[in-house]
Amino acid sequence: MEIKFIINQLKDEKPYLKSVLDLYERVLNFNEKTEKVLEESKSEDLIDKILDEFSSIFEIPYEFVSFLKESLLRIGKDPFKEPNIILQLPIGEEKISNEDIKRALFILAKPFFIKFRKDLKVSKKFEEIGRCPICEKPVSLAMIDIDNKRHIVCTFCGHKEEIFRIGCSYCMQKICENIDLLVDEDEIRVELCKDCKTYIKSFKNDVYQKYKDPYLIDIISLPLDVVAQERGYIRRSPNAIGIEIIK
Repeated sequence: MEIKFIINQLKDEKPYLKSVLDLYERVLNFNEKTEKVLEESKSEDLIDKILDEFSSIFEIPYEFVSFLKESLLRIGKDPFKEPNIILQLPIGEEKISNEDIKRALFILAKPFFIKFRKDLKVSKKFEEIGRCPICEKPVSLAMIDIDNKRHIVCTFCGHKEEIFRIGCSYCMQKICENIDLLVDEDEIRVELCKDCKTYIKSFKNDVYQKYKDPYLIDIISLPLDVVAQERGYIRRSPNAIGIEIIK
């Protein structure tokens, strides 16, 4: 409830973000409902119940949800063991843009990635592969704790892990002079790698204590994404509502 109160305050303070905050509220609701589904339901019911929640919360037509289920069945793989198949479902809707489809599938995939993370025994570290060691996706978000240690936050599966304090989380170079910074009024930062043109968001513990949610911090700093991308830098993974490229 505290997060939702903060979101309502932000809608008043930042009306230009109201539409994305409204969507994030739905995403939070979906994540909460599907977390209960994963805890309480039998394995054979999980996909149906997750799709039902997706349809209800995001007002997705039943026909489209049925199409998603049929597509999953045709692939013949377990989406809880291979959650990437959700992101790759063949959707050929002429009335829906490719970008909107990608965002919808990203949001739908979250509970599958979370269960995958909880079931997987991880033997690798982020610094060994330069990707999230759970889902092997690039990371675009980091928290800096009270001890000045940096932790990556995966927007796909929710994995958090301490990494090197300064450097690029994509090309893994660690030369301070090759990183530029953008900072907004909330002290949320964008770290720009001059080597590979990747950027990552980061924020310190006091910012986290103010907003209580790393994904919300990522969303309210969308103007930083705009500036970074206008300068030719690339975000390598989407935020919690599926936005990766700002047009």
